[in-house]
Amino acid sequence: MLTLEWYGLRTAGVKDRIIRVLAEKFENYRDIFEIDRSFLLNRLNIDEEQIGKIYDSIKIDSFKEVEKLKKQGIKIIFIKDREYPVELRNIAQPPVFLYCKGRVELLKKRKIGIIGTRKATEYGKVICEKFAKELVKNSIATVSGLALGIDGICHKITLENGGDTIAVVGSGLDVIYPKSNEKIWKKIEKKGLIISEYPLGTPPSSYNFPLRNRIIAGISRGILVVESCKRGGSLITAELALDEGRDVFAVPGDIFSSCSEGTNNLIKNSQAKLVTNVDDILVEYGWNSSKSTVLKKLNLTEQEYKIYNVLVREKNLDEIIHKTSMKTGEILSLLMEMEVKGIISSVPGGKYRRRI
Repeated sequence: MLTLEWYGLRTAGVKDRIIRVLAEKFENYRDIFEIDRSFLLNRLNIDEEQIGKIYDSIKIDSFKEVEKLKKQGIKIIFIKDREYPVELRNIAQPPVFLYCKGRVELLKKRKIGIIGTRKATEYGKVICEKFAKELVKNSIATVSGLALGIDGICHKITLENGGDTIAVVGSGLDVIYPKSNEKIWKKIEKKGLIISEYPLGTPPSSYNFPLRNRIIAGISRGILVVESCKRGGSLITAELALDEGRDVFAVPGDIFSSCSEGTNNLIKNSQAKLVTNVDDILVEYGWNSSKSTVLKKLNLTEQEYKIYNVLVREKNLDEIIHKTSMKTGEILSLLMEMEVKGIISSVPGGKYRRRI
């Protein structure tokens, strides 16, 4: 019922940015009509044309349209629904509605985005296959954009190895693009999950894809850039991920290959963490990596491990003290030792972060 009522706003032609404002301001759809119309105009800065559409929406019965989508196996998730991913809700401009086809429960899994160039080299293909397989082995879902090249390889290899994959597309769920990926699209509908913020019938356009990328970043814990040219589209996703506080990982490539220029620059400019296998990502989040494995791999003492474990995100000294309950002098000594080992580094603002 919640989704049905709010969906009437979209059916009436109310812009998404305005629906987002209304959803933030009002707990229930019906509350919009309990306040004076001038509140929408003067306090929320909504113009008369859009206000008219808001009031038109109350006369719309969205039941038939939603039922029609259900018959096609499509579920609509509204930004205020429980099923809406929390991490996506917290980005700067979260999509108001998600059209989903497939296994919606995958949104609750641990997820890593894999992105890269559409013109993948043999090196890029091998690397993508390697990481996708390793993520599957560790029960981590992959997320990508179902484009040619690295995206398609990511989805294909994940499914072939019995893993879970989520495709975020830049068209309506009834408009398969690119057409050459139709087979993998159909497989993901059955075994994985396809997501779009666009209504049925929406054609792919150059405007849609950068917007699509923010959803890939938004639902992923981190983003892995496998291979990218200097100005590749995957760099836009990487930038969006950084803006939203997501980790960006990159695989180093051939310095003579134009297809590795973007990934190498991400690493060179300290925008991405260099990774050579999935363990590098697992250690970052403490996923499926036992304490003994981390201690051995990084040559840490028990006390150093305590500090390393809390530095999933940059933290200052006070935050480290609070999290570890260790004494200030002891922590400072350990931080210095860990910095010498190259495990952590100090950053501007009196904070510390992991280096590996």
